[in-house]
Formats: sequence, C-alpha cells, structure tokens
Amino acid sequence: METVSATLSVEMHVTCPNAECEEFINLLNQNDTDGHDHNDDGFLLRQMFPPDGENAAFECEDVTCSKCQTTFNVKELEW
Repeated sequence: METVSATLSVEMHVTCPNAECEEFINLLNQNDTDGHDHNDDGFLLRQMFPPDGENAAFECEDVTCSKCQTTFNVKELEW
C-alpha cells in the first residue's frame, strides 16, 4: 500500500467594507492586501490558534484592499 502526505491550507477571509468594491480578501495573501504581509512571524495564525483556545481578541489593523485601496481594521474571528 502506498503512503502519501497531506497538505493543510489555511485561509482567513474578509470582505472589503467599501460598498462599491466588496472584494473577497484573504488576509494571508499579500496579493489581496496591497503587498502587506499581515501574518509576518505568524502574527495572524497565533491569534487564530492561541494557546488558551480563546480568539475573541483577534485583530488585524491597517488592511488595504488591493482592488480599491480602501484601508480598514478587522476585529474578531468567526469560526
């Protein structure tokens, strides 16, 4: 029997708050956030999977939509 390895893909999505844009943005993809790495040193993933299991304090500041250049903050993480 053959053995293969699995791949885990993590994405974290928000919708641009600009009513004329409403682009679906992956916070972990620099192409969606105007070239900014919001997960530098695992910042977002550590908030997503905190040691105490509570992610109510999740936040990501100064996100810029690559499509319309709207800048906004993200507060809270829904599962």
